[in-house]
Amino acid sequence: MSNFTYAQYQDTIAKAQAGSTANNVKVGFFKMKNDKDEALVRINVSTMEDLQFATVHQLGAAQKWMKISCHNPVGSYGDTCPLCSAVAAGNTSIGKASKKVYVQMLVSYKDPVTNQFSAAVPVIWERPAGFAREVANLLRDYGNLKERVFKVTRNGAAGSMQTTYSIAYIPLFDKPEAVSTDFGAFTNFNIAKHSFWEKSIEDINTFLTTGSFPEYVKPAQEGAYVAPQAAAPTYTAPVQAAPVYQAPVTPTPVAQPVYQAPVAPAATPVAQPVAQPAAAPATDRPARNFGGFSF
Repeated sequence: MSNFTYAQYQDTIAKAQAGSTANNVKVGFFKMKNDKDEALVRINVSTMEDLQFATVHQLGAAQKWMKISCHNPVGSYGDTCPLCSAVAAGNTSIGKASKKVYVQMLVSYKDPVTNQFSAAVPVIWERPAGFAREVANLLRDYGNLKERVFKVTRNGAAGSMQTTYSIAYIPLFDKPEAVSTDFGAFTNFNIAKHSFWEKSIEDINTFLTTGSFPEYVKPAQEGAYVAPQAAAPTYTAPVQAAPVYQAPVTPTPVAQPVYQAPVAPAATPVAQPVAQPAAAPATDRPARNFGGFSF
C-alpha cells in the first residue's frame, strides 16, 4: 500500500536514521521538527554518572556541520586546541567550543492525526550541558528513569532558535508495551564514534592547512588474512606525437625537350661498275678455217 500514517512515517525515518536492519539496530538521533510534536521516551539514566559530556567544535556547511572534540581541558581556554586558536584568529567557518550532554533514550513518536505512537527506537538526544540539571531534577522526583515513561513536547516552530522542550511523567504509558524497556542497543556504546569525531592535533592541523582531514585507514587485525588488492587501472591519456616541422620541398624543374632539326639520311654510295678489259681470245684452240674465216 502506498498510503501510511504519520506514526509509520516517523518509525521509518527513525529506523533509517538509526541504520536499522533485521539483525543490527544502530542508534539514531532524537528529532522533532514541528511545534507541539510529541514523543514518549524512556531515559537510559539511573544515576548522573550515566550521562556523557563533551566539548565540541562544529565545522561549517562545507564540512556538513561535522563536530570535532575540543583538545582544551574543561574550563580551559588555552592554545592546546588548534581549533580554539583558529577561532580566536578569526576563522568564522569553525564554531566556538560548546559543552554538550548526550542522553540515551528509547523513543516512540506520536502521529498528530491518529494520535498513535510508533515503535520505540534507540536514539541520542544532544542538548546543551545545562540540560543535565533537568535530568537531575527528574532523578530526584522519579528515581530510576529507565523505569519511567515521559512525554516530551516541542515548543517552537520548525527552524526556530527559541525552541524549548517540556518533559512530563505519564503514568498511563508507564508499561513495556507502550515503550520498550530493552536498552540493549546501548551496550558498549561509544558516544565519540556516534555524535562527534575525536581527531588528533596533527590531523586538525592538516585540516586547517588543507581544508580536509587525512583519510583514515582501518588497521588490519594481527594474523588476519588480507586478500591481495588488485591495483586499480590507471587511465593514461593517449599521447599525441608533436608535429615535426617539414621544410617545404622545392619541386625539381623538369628538363624541357630540346628541338632537334631532322637529319637527312646519308646517301648510300652506289658502287660504280669497274671496266673490265676485254678477254683475250683463247689461243688454246686450233684455228679452223672455213671459207677464209677462222673460228
